[in-house]
Amino acid sequence: MNISRFKKKNILAIFFAFFLVTPYADANDDYGITEQKLSEIEARVNKMSIEQLNARRLVLLSEQASLQEGVEADAGSSPSNGNLRTRLAEVTAELSAIQKALLAIAGLGAVSALTDDGYDDNVPPVITINGDNPATVELGSAYVDDGATAFDDFHGVTAVTSSGSVDTSTVGSYTITYSATDKDGNTATATRTVNVVDTTAPVVTVTGTNPVTVELGGTYTDAGATATDASGTVSVVTTGSVDTNTVGVYTITYTSTDASGNAGSATRTVNVTDTVAPVFTSGATFIIDENQTAVGTVTATDLDTVTFTIDSDVLQITAAGVLSFITAPDFESQASFEYDNSTMDFTATVTATDASGNTATQVITVKVRDVGGIDDNTNTGTGTGTSTGTGTGTGTGTGTSTGTFGENPDLGTPQFTSSDTFVVDEGVTSIGVITATVDAAPADKLSITYTIGATTGPAIQGNGLQSNLVVSEDGHLTFDVAPDYDTQVPDIKLYDTTRQFADCPQLNGNQTCYETVRTESLSGYTSGATMDFTATVTANALITGTGIVKSNEQNITVQVRDVGGVDDDAGTGTGTGTGTGTGTGTATNTAGGDTGPFTGTVIND
Repeated sequence: MNISRFKKKNILAIFFAFFLVTPYADANDDYGITEQKLSEIEARVNKMSIEQLNARRLVLLSEQASLQEGVEADAGSSPSNGNLRTRLAEVTAELSAIQKALLAIAGLGAVSALTDDGYDDNVPPVITINGDNPATVELGSAYVDDGATAFDDFHGVTAVTSSGSVDTSTVGSYTITYSATDKDGNTATATRTVNVVDTTAPVVTVTGTNPVTVELGGTYTDAGATATDASGTVSVVTTGSVDTNTVGVYTITYTSTDASGNAGSATRTVNVTDTVAPVFTSGATFIIDENQTAVGTVTATDLDTVTFTIDSDVLQITAAGVLSFITAPDFESQASFEYDNSTMDFTATVTATDASGNTATQVITVKVRDVGGIDDNTNTGTGTGTSTGTGTGTGTGTGTSTGTFGENPDLGTPQFTSSDTFVVDEGVTSIGVITATVDAAPADKLSITYTIGATTGPAIQGNGLQSNLVVSEDGHLTFDVAPDYDTQVPDIKLYDTTRQFADCPQLNGNQTCYETVRTESLSGYTSGATMDFTATVTANALITGTGIVKSNEQNITVQVRDVGGVDDDAGTGTGTGTGTGTGTGTATNTAGGDTGPFTGTVIND
């Protein structure tokens, strides 16, 4: 036997002899372990085999280390600390009893293996990794290591150190290494693998309002979307489109994909709606001759298709706006009509409805002109007179326009094509048609309407009313009351005469022998003379949908001829008249496109 080792073992024997005595005194004095308790511990230990003693020793060593940490962490005199110290004293006492028992059974050689003297211990501690291995953590999340524990067969619980780190902001595989070294210098290591993964898709956030409502024909500008992801900056791809010219529901999709292939998306709903009612572009007044059903066409603008309906028992209208009488009006067959040389007026309400159900209404008036007078049926009578007949005709011309126009086509000033002088016979309301043209304008968008100013002319005898000139929006010129030479107010001439008094009265101290007397004289009429009526007509040209308007004025004169002299009401007569006409026309566009034939209607009156 090695002498130095023998010496060490003897020293150990002295140490254990001291150790076996000291714990009992500490336990008994400081923590209340009684002699009876010590006796119970020794009696229990002495019944164990050497294998049981070694196994119990390992358990107690682990508990002793844990209790010692608890006592150090809870320093003081609290009840909990006192309990820990009491149990620590009991464990220490039992370990001393076990060591004493082993010494008695196996001698000093067996005890040497239980000491920290470095002999016979070449077994490293055993490391146990706590938690998952390998461990998985989501990108951007916090990683908290569960650590590891180590236990040595000879020395019990052994401290563990760790090395390595985990970058949770970067996808990858990381290693944490745990090391434990016992008091005899035996070292053990263990590793944990930590996988940082990205399984979370980017979060896409729609910018601005969602859903969005856009008016039909308006402009839609998408506000876009943003995306966030743990991997850093990510882009957003936008798909889908919005047709603001068509009512409907549209979807815009925003998608973002990160470097790991995770895709996130969000959508925006865009509702294209039509809340704007149609706008009437045709005039509210139509003037036609009696004995026909055709009236004209009602028009309205809207971004949707427009259909028309009418509230009337005598008028009807197609969905496209073609207006007509159900039965042709006739002055002679109207039971209760009182002839006054004016018109028969028919009023109705037209409703324009677009595809979205928006509606607009317009009250229209159809004025029916008497053709040939109330006596246009065959009449007989005595006396002398003159009967005249009138005729009207219409002509149409067709062509094809190939020109194109920009967003703001040019609009020239309207130029009058009708004469500034009209000559008609007395006793009628119909005069003629005012016309004007515009050289530079798109024919499909151009409309011309007419208005008239105050009329200057002779008055009508009786109530002092004047025959006024009236023009419809489409240019038909009429009298509101037919002028008649036989009812014209005669020219009144005033004359002043002086009369002398027989006796001169005194007035204010002066003699007044004369007075002035005013008399009047009526002049007669001259057969064949004319009555002249004047007014100013305005032509207003408009390009539909642009708000571009240009106007021009023309001074007109209507000369009324005396038929048969001032005594013409003594005779009756008959008269008929017809008229037909055809016409063609061409126009040149100069507003930014090619030229082409004009499509239009020529009216001969």
